[in-house]
Amino acid sequence: MRMKAAVYHGPRDIRVEQVDRPGAGDNDVLVRVRACGICGSDLHMYRLGMFEVLGRRIDDKRRVMGHELSGEIVEVGEKVSGFRVGDRITGLGHGGFAEYVPVRVTERSPHVLPESVSFEEGATLEPLATSLHGVSLGQPAAGETVVVLGAGIIGLGCVQAIRASVDCRVIAVDASERRLDMARRLGADATVNLTETDPVEAVIELTGGARPVERFGVRGGNADLVIDCAGAPSSPNQGLLMLKQDYGRLVFVALFESPADLDFNQVVRKHVAIHGSWTWTGEDYRRAIELVESGKVRRGPLISHVLDLDDAPEAFAIQDKPDAAIKVVLKP
Repeated sequence: MRMKAAVYHGPRDIRVEQVDRPGAGDNDVLVRVRACGICGSDLHMYRLGMFEVLGRRIDDKRRVMGHELSGEIVEVGEKVSGFRVGDRITGLGHGGFAEYVPVRVTERSPHVLPESVSFEEGATLEPLATSLHGVSLGQPAAGETVVVLGAGIIGLGCVQAIRASVDCRVIAVDASERRLDMARRLGADATVNLTETDPVEAVIELTGGARPVERFGVRGGNADLVIDCAGAPSSPNQGLLMLKQDYGRLVFVALFESPADLDFNQVVRKHVAIHGSWTWTGEDYRRAIELVESGKVRRGPLISHVLDLDDAPEAFAIQDKPDAAIKVVLKP
């Protein structure tokens, strides 16, 4: 049997083609894809050919990207329990920009999608789980100040995760006024447009003025926690400068397309705790579902574009422009 898929041939070369329809392995469920979001890691692959392992391999040259998906189970593997044909699911499946995709059943994924949550919203739960994981590593406490660098889908999810769990001050930093406006709508207390002002100086002023680092002659801020969802070469040092004198926390959620700088003398002097945050746990995902089902977090406003699978090349071009989109979702 054949199916339609958006196939990656190389950087900036996405073609909608007919490919062989996969089946479900013993430990898989086969999902009819209803919605799949374009992720930042998909963009890294689209732009530069990075992280090709995240695509489902078709042959030596072609892959199908897409892992933030939702849909309906049409086939259940022989060793799978807990799922049945017809279940609505959300989860992680490599090759989601297609009509069908096999999803391996593990503790982490997939999960039953409540009837009250749309397939489009279901396709945004994987990045929300990623945001929840990063926030949990940073452990924001009531009354603290948190700076979120980068207001894409992950950064905005961090704003939502914080607002849903703890009463603290949130500052969002980005170059896109559209995304900063969304951050304000989601509850950010202050925003900084890095195209209009030096983000470090702006955060220093927003956190009470400069606190020079003793014996190092460096201006510093007073943020308790910085979550880097930007992945720019300069963002780690910017976050480090924004942190308070002692025992601040720096969490890296973004992936970087090129090596970044980090002044380890400041890390040492300021007793900075650094956390790398990679994806999510099964509990993070279940929490994401719970927050959306309860209405404590609304993901619909973050979906800026919903396009047909046939429009995949256009969808990637749109998602690649920060001012043009927040989250683009493809629907077979």
